[in-house]
Amino acid sequence: MHKIQLKAKSTGLMPIAQRAVAKKHLNLFLKKLPPDSTAYVAGGAPRDWHHGWGCRDIDIFYSVPKQAKEGITNMMNMEYDKLDQDYSKYGYGCEGHGLIHSVHEYDATKYSPKAKSTKYTKVQLIQTNKDALELIKDFPISLSRIWMDKEGEINCDFFYASSYNSRIIHELNESHGWNYVYLDKILGRFSNYAFSPLRYKGGRELKERIDIGF
Repeated sequence: MHKIQLKAKSTGLMPIAQRAVAKKHLNLFLKKLPPDSTAYVAGGAPRDWHHGWGCRDIDIFYSVPKQAKEGITNMMNMEYDKLDQDYSKYGYGCEGHGLIHSVHEYDATKYSPKAKSTKYTKVQLIQTNKDALELIKDFPISLSRIWMDKEGEINCDFFYASSYNSRIIHELNESHGWNYVYLDKILGRFSNYAFSPLRYKGGRELKERIDIGF
């Protein structure tokens, strides 16, 4: 793991302010969960903060003990808006049949009405079918393997650090399927990054190449 230090960049203090709000939401949510549950802010939000941007939404990935799953799911259905969304195109699998159990959403103003930095921000609560941190560390796109814990500390794995340093985004898990939909979304925001599959072995030999005149 590699610890990330946020700096005030082009968007001023927005990343630092949003992290503080996200930490509050994460800890309030953890208080609703049973012991031995895990929850982290992961993916887009900490990645955007690290790049000096404000995030569009805050994704909290969480897992609960198996015996508590039904009760927590019922509680979530009563308290938050449930999103019926197929996450298989992102490499997670659809509800009940893959890595994501359910997704719920609410406006950040629900618990932080005075926070200007997250006035138009959605919070998504993503219940996983395996340990949340294990899932985060197995995200199929290298530039998504970054997360924040309840203490507000942000960490990433080797693959995220490598991508950040080289500005090359890697597809890391072909067993999830090629994530072209999500990749298009990522490359649309990170236009100064290149994309390379993990199994890239260099250019073709001369005899295998298509003649394009040079």
